[in-house]
Amino acid sequence: MDVKAFSALLPQATEQLPRGAFLTAGGEIWNPMTIGWAQFGVIWSRPVVTVLVRKSRYTYSLMEQTEVFTVSFPREKELTKQLAFCGARSGRDFNKEKEAGLSRLAPRAGGAAAVAGCGVVLECRIVQKQLLDLDTLDSDFRAKYYGGNQALPDGDPHVLYVGEVLAAYEL
Repeated sequence: MDVKAFSALLPQATEQLPRGAFLTAGGEIWNPMTIGWAQFGVIWSRPVVTVLVRKSRYTYSLMEQTEVFTVSFPREKELTKQLAFCGARSGRDFNKEKEAGLSRLAPRAGGAAAVAGCGVVLECRIVQKQLLDLDTLDSDFRAKYYGGNQALPDGDPHVLYVGEVLAAYEL
């Protein structure tokens, strides 16, 4: 993947991310999860996307079974109800494709199926994953994001998945 082509799509992706994007893992089960955090950059001379998934999420089990994922960024003010549904409901309990009225878009470069109707798609191959060490996290961030009332007794830390971007395109 050309770094320049990848970088050209980052303004759109970065602008949309706080409003939500869809993360889909490869494999047999297609379960779009709404994310609002990601990191874009160049590591190991390659364009990468880092996404964070808590161990308690259904998507975590799907990410652990695959080598690929895709992040689909809707255009502003589009797919807002679908983002809300996929952010509030678990794929353990709901068929998000059916109940949110979403459609799959076949991958172009070996990533996971994207969410149709989005403006920017990043297909990725997992090249590194790491459990976030909460003991080394800034104490204010730890209290705010991993404090009491978490799904798991250990604070429910995220796993960071670094994905090499196989394809980045605008629809």
